[in-house]
Amino acid sequence: MKVRSIRSKVLIAITGITLLTAAAMAFVFYGRSSRMIEENYIIVLSQRTRLLTDTVDDMLKNVCNIDIKASCDSEVKEELEQYLNDKDEKWLNNISTRLRTFSKMDQAITSMYLVIPGERQVVTTLDYPVYRSGFKEDKLRQFETLCGKNDGPAIMDDLVHSKDKLLQFTEKVTGEDGQVIGYLCANIEEQNLRYDYLEDPSNQELGQIELIEDGRIIAAREQSRMGNKFPVKKYKNFISHSEVTGADKENIYIYCEGSFSGCGIFASVKRSAVLGDLAQMRKYIFGVAAVFGLIAMLAAIYISRIVYKPVRKLMTAMQSIANGEMDTRAEVVSKDEIGLAAEEFNRMLDRIEELIGQLIQEEKKKKDAELEALQYQITPHFMYNTLNSIKCYAMIHNEKEIATVIGDFVELLQTCIRKKGTFLTVAEEIQVLKNYIHLQEFRNGEEYQAAYEIEHEAEQCLIPRLILQPLVENALIHGLDLKNNRKHLTIEAYTSGSRLYMKVRDNGRGMTQEQIEELLKKKGKKTKGLTAVGIPNIQERLQLYYGTQAKLSLKSSVEGTEATIYLPVNRSEDEES
Repeated sequence: MKVRSIRSKVLIAITGITLLTAAAMAFVFYGRSSRMIEENYIIVLSQRTRLLTDTVDDMLKNVCNIDIKASCDSEVKEELEQYLNDKDEKWLNNISTRLRTFSKMDQAITSMYLVIPGERQVVTTLDYPVYRSGFKEDKLRQFETLCGKNDGPAIMDDLVHSKDKLLQFTEKVTGEDGQVIGYLCANIEEQNLRYDYLEDPSNQELGQIELIEDGRIIAAREQSRMGNKFPVKKYKNFISHSEVTGADKENIYIYCEGSFSGCGIFASVKRSAVLGDLAQMRKYIFGVAAVFGLIAMLAAIYISRIVYKPVRKLMTAMQSIANGEMDTRAEVVSKDEIGLAAEEFNRMLDRIEELIGQLIQEEKKKKDAELEALQYQITPHFMYNTLNSIKCYAMIHNEKEIATVIGDFVELLQTCIRKKGTFLTVAEEIQVLKNYIHLQEFRNGEEYQAAYEIEHEAEQCLIPRLILQPLVENALIHGLDLKNNRKHLTIEAYTSGSRLYMKVRDNGRGMTQEQIEELLKKKGKKTKGLTAVGIPNIQERLQLYYGTQAKLSLKSSVEGTEATIYLPVNRSEDEES
């Protein structure tokens, strides 16, 4: 849609901003609500998982203590040694009866076994069989090997019912000579762990809850997973510490580990299950946003009408001005920014009419000045012709010195008053300086030892016209005037990188640092002629042409004064402009 008026822009802007704000607030509120619900759920789930872990850990600790107590029971040891001595099976029945006393100390214990490897027998607390004999040696050796590897609970094959697996605590039973005569096992069936702890109705929303010990699953909702390896690589970020909470894109994970047994509970829940109750809230939030959007559109239509009325009047006045009706003025209908704009527009029209009148007068004055300038061009030409005639006369009468001085003066005069070109090359500037020094020698009746050290690369660089002449003038008049010996002056120019350096050095009386600072800070008047233009004039011209890229500096001692100018290297007058 093509927007043609400010009214449409205001309408679209207000509606768009309101809808965007409402949508943003809805998304932010919904996002914060979902995060808050999720964070609270994680906290509650962490607390529940920690409580469940501690309960399981306390149970395992109690079972372990019962197993240790039974393995150290003097009656069990005595009856076992009696059996090993006389092989009377009544001792096995007595041991079974004694072990039943220990198995009843905790309901989590489903049975207790006394494994007698030397006799290849197992005494149980079961009603049937009370004991079982004839185990294969390789099976008993495997049992003894697993017992030696595990200090805590371990998943073991049931020696009595070979198809089942048990969670066992195993302790050695030693005789009076300290030799191992048996192993006492406290058995916990996986289904007891599952029913008593993992199938809690309060945890039904959990998609996965498993009891893990040493990288293996010892209890899970699916009985077939008991004894399987836990996928550590898949969940390594969520079981890296004794208590971890985390989440990925789809699930929330909780892991808690018991301090005694080292067994941990790993639980996971789908995020969609946690945030399922937000569906109704989402409908409510976006419904409110839609109502606010409709109200915003109605408000935008009303506000755009109020705003557009003075703008329309101002646009009408502008169109009239564009059609040439310069006496038209905008109607001021309000005291706000638009009314102020209308007042300023009217003042601008008044100023434009005034400037047009001034421009007409200036054009007239400019034409008069051009005519006057054409008339004044006759005077310089008359002066050049007259001086050249005197020069020729002097040469005819063998007054070569006078002729040379007049020739130098003509060149210097042409350089000073010519209109064309603001810049000279370094070579042209040096020629002007030579003429000037020659004139000063003729005028003062003394000789100056001038040396020119001009680098070839610097000769064609452009510099402001007569930028060095005031420095040479100061050196001749103020620096060398009191010297009785040879008056030496050196003019140097060279390039370094993108800069051109020019130096004027004399062997005069020098200046103090205070004099240098006063001279550089002095504000000079721009007057006509050569001798009235000094250091301030040079600084102003450098600032005008180059800004901070050029600078004049002075340093002085009893051996003389050195003035240095540096400015950008340019070999085209277009670059200077």
